[in-house]
Amino acid sequence: MITDPTNKMVREIIRIYQDRVLGIAFLVLVPAAILLGLPTGQYSPSANWWHSVSQTYYAADSAIMIGILSVCGILFITHRSKEIFERIVFVIAGISILGVVACPHGDEMFEYVGLFHLPNAVSGKFHILFAIIMFVSFGFLSIINFPLRGTDFEALKAAKKRNFFFRLNGVIILIASFLMLIRQLVPTYDWTGIILEWFIFSAFGSNLLIKANIFKNLNE
Repeated sequence: MITDPTNKMVREIIRIYQDRVLGIAFLVLVPAAILLGLPTGQYSPSANWWHSVSQTYYAADSAIMIGILSVCGILFITHRSKEIFERIVFVIAGISILGVVACPHGDEMFEYVGLFHLPNAVSGKFHILFAIIMFVSFGFLSIINFPLRGTDFEALKAAKKRNFFFRLNGVIILIASFLMLIRQLVPTYDWTGIILEWFIFSAFGSNLLIKANIFKNLNE
């Protein structure tokens, strides 16, 4: 079977721009959450922007954050990955992002929340489950899928810097994700949530931009 080189090139261009859009979106996600939550007020007095990006669901301009995350989820699911295994992980991550949006973190002011109008406590449990899957997927992609592999010594040498930063950011994502899980079990300061999320989203956003060849010096 002969592969049309034009179609292959188009797919590669689509993939690069998907990575760039997603990378920028994740880099601005936490700052956007703070900007949305800080000046516009909340529907619920118990939902404060410094707790987590999830709390922006209860901000007056929550539709903006819901829209950003929904677009990210769709781009993940439709991502034109080169490898089938990477594509599967992207789809899992995309579904988990949409799950985070559809099942918001519960709030004591509301009995039923989210797209499916689930009871407050039930939605909160699903939200945490989807968030864990999302974060682990980010770490898995960064450490396993993004780094160049193979037996081509010259190609591996050229990708040495890229691979280092992919894996470094992946380790940051997994450590921050583990601390997020611990935070659910051990009482701590409320503001630690959004800081850990900033590390996770910034690290993964940086990896997507590296993957999209934004940082040319890492290819030398």
